[in-house]
Amino acid sequence: MKRESRRRLLADLVRQRQEIIFDFALSELRRGNERRAREACEYLLKLSMRTRVRPRRELKRKICKSCRLPLLPGLSASVRTRSQGRFSYVVVRCLACGYIHRYPYKRGRGREEGEGKGGREG
Repeated sequence: MKRESRRRLLADLVRQRQEIIFDFALSELRRGNERRAREACEYLLKLSMRTRVRPRRELKRKICKSCRLPLLPGLSASVRTRSQGRFSYVVVRCLACGYIHRYPYKRGRGREEGEGKGGREG
């Protein structure tokens, strides 16, 4: 087997494992066991560093950067939308440590706000 195909196979297996671990962390959080949920997320991030396979963006955004607790709206996080001028973003606040995550999101249909037809705005 070629090196690239082995690398892809490893990356696919690690991503599947990351999903399984995160599902376990969510189930532990729902049961009220925050310590085990936090340990599972820490293990997930260590696994991704060790194998050099980044977690998907959606998965990474569901883990608090400060306390490593899975962010579940209504249980361990509050989610709000904000807009300032042309920019809109989602504000996710961890209810365990108070850390605030801000993620921009697109407005409009298909194009990002502020993009012109063929070039830069001046």
